[in-house]
Amino acid sequence: MRRVAGIFCLTILLLGLAGCGEAQAPELSSMSFGKDGEIIHQIVGKADQDYYQIETAALEEFAVSRVEEYCAENGEKKVALEAVEKKGGSIVMDFKYASPEDYSEFNHRVLYVGTLSGAADEGYELEAVPLVSIEGKASEVGYIEDWDKKQMLILETKSGEEMLVNLPGRILYVNQSAHSGQELTLVGKKSVKISNQEAEGTMSLSYIIYE
Repeated sequence: MRRVAGIFCLTILLLGLAGCGEAQAPELSSMSFGKDGEIIHQIVGKADQDYYQIETAALEEFAVSRVEEYCAENGEKKVALEAVEKKGGSIVMDFKYASPEDYSEFNHRVLYVGTLSGAADEGYELEAVPLVSIEGKASEVGYIEDWDKKQMLILETKSGEEMLVNLPGRILYVNQSAHSGQELTLVGKKSVKISNQEAEGTMSLSYIIYE
């Protein structure tokens, strides 16, 4: 019960995205990658929800408890809560995960980072995913040269969620928005903004190929 409540509390932050417009607060949640493959996840949420206010201290205490519980079961330093701050009308939480697998297990959502061939071996049906290159040309995995050597990120998001994903390499392809009901927008050469526009309560996968 405690774990379910923790997931629910963090999901509220994920879906209550900040829109206060104050310069000191990030506009949306983000995911980045450290030099050793660790996942750096910054969650940005409104402090004031529709019917109640989230207390920063209580939320931090709850998140720390979740992290301690996870690390006790899976190993020390697998997940770390590095900061919880209130900035203007937003609460910003910084998490670090030792691996994509730890992110997936802690948040109960898909995150795959690896080669395309590895993704296929794990059962992802890549042949069914329509892609578009950074030049705007439609493509499929089977037509990508040396596709088994390219890197791929697969990320699951929930309806209404937005995420800025900062990749460790140059982006080559993303899945077409029509495939998943999500809007994927390139932000420079190494970042993608994912905006999940699916029906309420729907989880969807985004696919990004990079090198």
